[in-house]
Order: sequence, then C-alpha cells, then structure tokens
Amino acid sequence: MIYSLASSNDREIEITANSMEWKKKDSIAIAIGDAKAIQGNNILYANKIVVFFNKKQNMKSIKKLDALGNVKFLRESQIATGDSAVYFVENEKILIKGNVTLEREDSIMLGDELSIDLKTSSSKLISKNNEKVKAKYKTEKQN
Repeated sequence: MIYSLASSNDREIEITANSMEWKKKDSIAIAIGDAKAIQGNNILYANKIVVFFNKKQNMKSIKKLDALGNVKFLRESQIATGDSAVYFVENEKILIKGNVTLEREDSIMLGDELSIDLKTSSSKLISKNNEKVKAKYKTEKQN
C-alpha cells in the first residue's frame, strides 16, 4: 500500500507498508509491516510507522512520524539504526533511540540516543547509564 502526502514544508513524503490504517478522529495513520517513509533523499524504515497529521490542516500535512522496531534511517552517505525514532517533519529533526549505530563512510559510532538536524546536517550521539559513546574510524596509512 502506498500513501503520498505533502509535509508542512511542501516536500512530499511517500509511505509504503504491508497495511495501512487511518484514524481520522485521532488525526493519525498507522503503516504496519515493512513500513517505509521517503522524503527526498531521506528514507526511514521500521516495522511500524505512525503518521501524526497537523489537525489544523485536516490531515493534509504531516507533523511527525513515529517509527517503531528495527528502525533504519538513510541519508546521503550515512546509515543510522536503532529501536525507535521520531521524525519531527516541521523542524526537520530526527531522534533515534535504543541500541543506536551511526555509520558514515569508514566510521561507525555506537550509543543510546542520536539526534540529527537535517537542515544543518549536524548530529549528536549520547550514551546513558554512565556508558561511553564508542567510535571506530578507519585511517589510511601515511607514507
């Protein structure tokens, strides 16, 4: 099932899943099973994606997406994974939580919570419970 809708910043979001349920009264839609949301070069995968519509616009624009289970977010040359994510469409920010990995080119970072500002392409990774954030970088041998 495919559902396509413009977000509040006029960039279309296409959502696909094995099934889709709409709850107009609650201004939400629920994409279940191999759910995927695509907006430009950003792709969000999860077992389930809950779409929260802007109530003021009568379900014509998306306010945020909640992704649950086996979350993967692809953007340019980076891949972020985690247990859950919230994509704040209006603010162009995504927050990924639980067993987070962030892979970029020849590096991998591990932590508990990753926030990405899609406007500025900046990201912040933190760890909880007195654990450390871990990063591994591949370097080239210098002559």
